[in-house]
Amino acid sequence: MLSLARFALRWRWFVIAGWIVAIIGVQALSGATGGATYRDSFSLPHTQTQQVLDLLRASGQGAQTGQVGTVVVHGKPGVLDPATAPAGLLPALTKLCTSGFHVASIVSAWARIDCGQPAAAPPRGPAAGRSPLLSTDRSVGLVTIAWQGNENAIGNFTGVYDALKGLGTPTSPVQYEFTGNAFANLSQQQKGIPPEVFGFLAALIILGVVFRTVGAAALPLLSAAAALGTGLGLIALLSHAMNVASFAPQLSQLMVIGVGVDYALFIVTRHRRNLQRGLSVPDSIALAMNTSGRAVVFAGATVCIAILGLCALGVSFLYGVAIGTAIAVALTMAASLTLLPAVLSLLGYRVLPRKVRRAVKDGTYRVPETKTGWERWSDFISANKLVLGIVAAGVIVVLAIPFFSIRLGHSDQGTDPANTTMRKGYDLIAGAPGFGPGYNSTLELVLSGPTATDPAFLSTVATRLATVADVNPASIRPSVIGRNHDLALVSFKSLTSPQDIKTTALVKALRSTIAPALEAGTANHVYVFGQTAVYIDFAEVLSAKMPLFFAAIIGLSFLLLTLAFRSLVIPLTAAVMNLFAAGASFGVVVAIFQWGWFSQALGIGKGGPIEAFLPVMFFAILFGLSMDYQVFLVSRMHEEWVHTRDNARSIRVGQTETGGIITAAALIMIAVFGGFILGDTRVIKLFGIGLGGAIFIDAFILRTVLVPSLMHALGTSNWYLPKWLDRILPQLSVEPAEDSWAAPGDAPDAPRAFAEV
Repeated sequence: MLSLARFALRWRWFVIAGWIVAIIGVQALSGATGGATYRDSFSLPHTQTQQVLDLLRASGQGAQTGQVGTVVVHGKPGVLDPATAPAGLLPALTKLCTSGFHVASIVSAWARIDCGQPAAAPPRGPAAGRSPLLSTDRSVGLVTIAWQGNENAIGNFTGVYDALKGLGTPTSPVQYEFTGNAFANLSQQQKGIPPEVFGFLAALIILGVVFRTVGAAALPLLSAAAALGTGLGLIALLSHAMNVASFAPQLSQLMVIGVGVDYALFIVTRHRRNLQRGLSVPDSIALAMNTSGRAVVFAGATVCIAILGLCALGVSFLYGVAIGTAIAVALTMAASLTLLPAVLSLLGYRVLPRKVRRAVKDGTYRVPETKTGWERWSDFISANKLVLGIVAAGVIVVLAIPFFSIRLGHSDQGTDPANTTMRKGYDLIAGAPGFGPGYNSTLELVLSGPTATDPAFLSTVATRLATVADVNPASIRPSVIGRNHDLALVSFKSLTSPQDIKTTALVKALRSTIAPALEAGTANHVYVFGQTAVYIDFAEVLSAKMPLFFAAIIGLSFLLLTLAFRSLVIPLTAAVMNLFAAGASFGVVVAIFQWGWFSQALGIGKGGPIEAFLPVMFFAILFGLSMDYQVFLVSRMHEEWVHTRDNARSIRVGQTETGGIITAAALIMIAVFGGFILGDTRVIKLFGIGLGGAIFIDAFILRTVLVPSLMHALGTSNWYLPKWLDRILPQLSVEPAEDSWAAPGDAPDAPRAFAEV
């Protein structure tokens, strides 16, 4: 680490120029390749969902596997004419086929349009009588738009939205709203400060209060900005090589701002402390990098390991998100270890407040003799370790209680904020006579086999389906599909909404009892398909892989911390504490997003199930961030333990010197994550609130109270490592050897450290 620090100091202008060239080069390359092409698509091997997708594609029905969105046409009761579409609607729909948005078909209450190549077929009028896509009171008409299979680029959906939203003018008697999966990720018009800008502003304000100088306050944001400039460009390039979910850039921004501020804050604080103790600027930076910089390496590596653990789940939907976020975090770590020391050397003593700067230069600066607040708090923890430890553990347990009622699934547009077009469209359908809440669901029985398309078999299936509880009999519509008419499709609606637990029970009952009974005595197969079925399979796949996922993340992190701190107890404590933090934060998420506590006030909408992929992703990110704080806290304790072999003193010094850094960094991260409450999608809001709450729990309850209380209670056992294991483990320590300090003769620290923050 000393060599890297000295390289950054000696060649500082080349380092700075290198980062500028990298940012410009990556962004230019990203622009030259057409920008990002984010796709929300995934495969679920060994599930009914994947079997159906394979059948449809093999039968030439690839278009049926694409995304589907619904345009809701609303007027007063009786306004919509079954024979004549509202003015301008049919021409606009026909034009979509040639607009480059990869639309496969359009079915409306007034016409059906099959988008062929090179030109779309002319619209065909509806059959005699009222269209099933028109409500009985003629107040709501539906337009269902299906995209070609695998054409999941966000631009396809936003393009259609932009082309049709102008049909509803303020003077028009007809209102147009957009709902369905394809339109779920539409970015509504931002009001106020964007989340990323809010996070940067909040971080700058808190850093200004902490450091009391502009130069030092701007440094953490500089390294984060450099990582973002290169990271987002690389993620955009990655999206051309593999599927990357649409929320990956926002998640990466959230992570980079958070960990970037953390790492830089830790290094800059150590550098300022070194200057106050009389070290020269180069020696101070080298010493800070050789101590705090090492902690940053371990912390960053742990975050990357935790996030890349998502790839162990075997769900392709998460691969791009995991790799992209890990790249962004790795670049943040690289910026903290190269760009940050280079800029620190340019600032010199200007990282200190004006008065302190003069005193240090004159050699008159003295460490205050009175105890700081963190010293008094550390002494209080030491004297009351059992009581405080029990209270902190009790708070964690109470917060974790809601977690045990978590329900994984997929929230529908009924959980969106009331002012969004998705929620308005959803409510219009749910409240229209002849439709109801179940009309928002998309369920199908897919039939394959030698007699699957026989009218008698189709009639048997439709008749039996009509008798199943929570199925809307009037919605059942059999049809023969496939290139050779080798597949049959029986579409139907449930009486309950897609996210309703009764709809989930319906799908499971169809798969476990109804479908096997229909198959009995035939060579046919009956599969249950549709939105709810897909997310049931998704949840089951993830649940089956969770033990391996947790074992991989915890095991690798345990090994890394064992190498770093030469202890078995410290990594075990860290793993248990991180599980506590995860349980408590999951409890908060369930209470708000599933139970609906305070959800309307937070602009989230109604309560609903938690998206199936969020717990694993949330755990990976939280585990990595929690390890950041554990490494920062324990690395200073371990450094003191190596030089004094006094456990109580090591804990007090470690908490005194890092407590202020950890809580300041936590406040910044809470502000950054909290800014994502302003985001457009429920997923981003969940990440913002969930991770913000988790950081608060971790920094202000676990690291400030529970961890030091437990370490005081364990005594010297904290540093237990069998001698035989110590001999075979490679030497990979956070603290440097005693003969490798930046300036010969400099002691690592004074007997009692000065806590700045």
